[in-house]
Amino acid sequence: MKGLKFLHEFFTKKKYELENTAITLDERPSFDIKSEDYRFRVKIAEVVDEVDIYYRDMAIEDHHNQIKHQKPHLQFKLHADGVGHIHIFLPVNNAKDYKKYILSFLDIIGSILIEIDNPKKELQKNFMRIENFKEIEGMGNNIKNLVYKQYQEGGLKLLTLEKEERKINEDDVKKIKQIPQISPFFENIWS
Repeated sequence: MKGLKFLHEFFTKKKYELENTAITLDERPSFDIKSEDYRFRVKIAEVVDEVDIYYRDMAIEDHHNQIKHQKPHLQFKLHADGVGHIHIFLPVNNAKDYKKYILSFLDIIGSILIEIDNPKKELQKNFMRIENFKEIEGMGNNIKNLVYKQYQEGGLKLLTLEKEERKINEDDVKKIKQIPQISPFFENIWS
């Protein structure tokens, strides 16, 4: 296995600006998931009302040196939207499992980017390697089903803006579903 390294397989560059939106990608590859951290982070900065900038920060990552969350997880930082910080832990036992969830993450990210693309399809033509996204189409269901299951079991947690940890509730889901850059991850949850 070549390790976990996907940025150049799915994207032509690390940053792209599209009208009022800037997309920044960051990947820390891992060639041994038992000892090396992996991270794929996507930041979408959106200019709203010509002065306000909303940052949406999404990642799939793990941290071997952190006590609270060493396991591979999805992470969403939604402070500008008044939601807070969400971690969703992934059932990963080996590199094959991790790859499945990374590709699931990328499938959802690809669908989000296609959705926010302009009519000229600049993102699809100049930023994304769309043929590779087509090969993983549908894999996002792995994450969507996991998010739904964890929500049903009360396992989705939120770190609020006040730094209090609590279960995600229906009101949180309603807020999340109003954020087009994040909502596809939560689309299997009906509220």
